[in-house]
Amino acid sequence: MVEKIKDNLFYDERSAGGIVFREENNGVKWLLIKALKRFSKERKAVWKFPKGHLQRDEFLKEAAIREVEEEGRVKAEVVTKLGSNNYIIWDKIGRKKIVKKVTFFLMKFLEESKLKYFDKEMVVDREWFEYEEALEKLDYDSEKILLKKAKQRLKYKK
Repeated sequence: MVEKIKDNLFYDERSAGGIVFREENNGVKWLLIKALKRFSKERKAVWKFPKGHLQRDEFLKEAAIREVEEEGRVKAEVVTKLGSNNYIIWDKIGRKKIVKKVTFFLMKFLEESKLKYFDKEMVVDREWFEYEEALEKLDYDSEKILLKKAKQRLKYKK
């Protein structure tokens, strides 16, 4: 399904992801993954939240839960929707702009997962960080904004 947005562009891709928190004795920790950038000539690794494409007939929440388990290797439940980010990517083959919309959910850690990860994007690490360190580690400003929002939402849920 293609969704029209401003400037005569369309959402060509939809993805979903999770901002996962885990409560510990000394506070809350946040899950980040370190992945090699897929479309980069230099194989640079970036710290980010687990996210990925929707599969056929899959809903956003289902995709977020699946992607968190695949990339983050944890099982988590959705607490609330946080928001969406739009990305414009240049498709070299089709020679056109592709607009990708990624919807993120605040998610609570349930348990570790032993699910095998099969994806084109290579996840090279995953770690739990305290809020300030996670904010510093994240490579994308749009995800830093979502982490701030997640922390605020979590504060008001208690």
